[in-house]
Amino acid sequence: MALPIRYSHIAEAEELELLLFINNKWGKQKAEEIYNKIELVLYYISLMPKMYPVSQQKQGLRKCVLSKQTSIYYRIKEDFIEIVSIRDNRAYPKF
Repeated sequence: MALPIRYSHIAEAEELELLLFINNKWGKQKAEEIYNKIELVLYYISLMPKMYPVSQQKQGLRKCVLSKQTSIYYRIKEDFIEIVSIRDNRAYPKF
């Protein structure tokens, strides 16, 4: 059974900032591609929460490398998945 996904306030803001940046730099189509990629990855995480490794820097979090530029950090709770952060790897290389 898939666990529901919940975003932290920080992760919501980071995702919006990322998509706005991509939209402004490369256009709506590319922003939609990235949004769809994020949604697909989150769907897989909801089905198989342990599919990505535990973060070496942040105890209790798992790290999904979405792309060379972007990582998703999440926490597995008893009855849901919490998206903690959607980080730009260039701006925060050691989160």
